[in-house]
Amino acid sequence: MKKIFFFAAAAMMSTAMFAQLQVATFEDVEIGAPESVLHLDATGSIQSGSFDFKQEVADYGESGVYYFGNVVSNKTGNTYDFYADSDKSAKGGAYEGDNFLVWTYSYTGLDHIQLLEQAVVPGMYVCNTAWVVNAILNGDGMSSDQGAPFGENDWFKLTVHGYLNGVEVNAKVDVALATGTSYIADWTYVDLSGLGEVDEISFVLSSSKQNEYGMTTPAYFCIDNFGAEAPAEAISNTNAAVKAVKVLRNGQLFIIRGEKEYNVLGTEF
Repeated sequence: MKKIFFFAAAAMMSTAMFAQLQVATFEDVEIGAPESVLHLDATGSIQSGSFDFKQEVADYGESGVYYFGNVVSNKTGNTYDFYADSDKSAKGGAYEGDNFLVWTYSYTGLDHIQLLEQAVVPGMYVCNTAWVVNAILNGDGMSSDQGAPFGENDWFKLTVHGYLNGVEVNAKVDVALATGTSYIADWTYVDLSGLGEVDEISFVLSSSKQNEYGMTTPAYFCIDNFGAEAPAEAISNTNAAVKAVKVLRNGQLFIIRGEKEYNVLGTEF
């Protein structure tokens, strides 16, 4: 099984620039039971750190109650057998601690993340869900290519948009969640600082897998430590044996070791 890991390092900005933000670790969100999720009783917000995460609760009567937007999970497995497994990360569990967020599209737009105060968001950790990995490896059963697994020309992408005072900022961040048969299967840091100062963030998922109704890849991905700064390994060389970190910045893959930065061909910048 092939895997690809994308990391993005924040652009060496000062810690003071992000000091007003409290990272959303989701450990401050109480989930009623292990191997479970937090479903609100009615549409509203879940707060963690300096952020509000919208959750839409839709009651379809006999069809049941469905939850869209942001759901906090503490599930630890990484296998997908049926829909109840849609709240698992491909890694199995959180980046740190017990809790993490699973995002999915809300048909009424109640899936945005609201900042309590406008600020520059350094970044976040992302991971595919177990369901997405299952669709990549085994097919989704719905796409126009007879629901086949991902091939070398297939892709699954996350696009992050920022807003300030209700107006979209002139920047966005693209993250390749899967390219061909390679995919993010571990928690991966993504730099969001390029969005600049924002008070709201939204997500769009897109895929090469389509049918007449639209995208057929499961529209889910996982988040942890939203608002976190880049990993220390990427911005410090105080240790001569400092670990190299793969980074994804503006759609290009680099390697950072201490203060030195290389492209994937080995050329130093």
